[in-house]
Amino acid sequence: MQLVKVDPKFYAKCHTQNTDKELLANEKGRPCVLLVRLNYKGAKRDFVVPLRSNISPITPKSQYFPLPPNAGTRPNHHHGIHYIKLFPIDRQYIQKYRIENNAFLTQIYTIINHHQKEIVKACQDYLSDCERGNAHPMTPDLDGILSWLSHP
Repeated sequence: MQLVKVDPKFYAKCHTQNTDKELLANEKGRPCVLLVRLNYKGAKRDFVVPLRSNISPITPKSQYFPLPPNAGTRPNHHHGIHYIKLFPIDRQYIQKYRIENNAFLTQIYTIINHHQKEIVKACQDYLSDCERGNAHPMTPDLDGILSWLSHP
């Protein structure tokens, strides 16, 4: 797994294709976890899952992997990998997210790598739920994004 950021061109393309609903875009480059090759609708695809600073305190723990709070995490909220916000990606839209000389991000990266199997399984389980028609309403438009990624 890697910490990456998504190229703003991806978000712009999603916007023009009207598939940007529920995407967590950030001009500065929101850190995401790159999950390579998850199964979705009979094919292996690349997905990313954004890190979120303020996951609601009422969010079920099954929807996210908890991480230590960052400077922007509000009291009683959670910082973590929010599974329901995952979306498919093409490698051309992936950029390196620099963590060198940042002790907090290095700690996050170490935690993520230590729990890689657990995170991948939770994301794969969530994608299986999506295939069965049980996607959370706050999940990005997986099929819409895949449609234009498959036919640029």
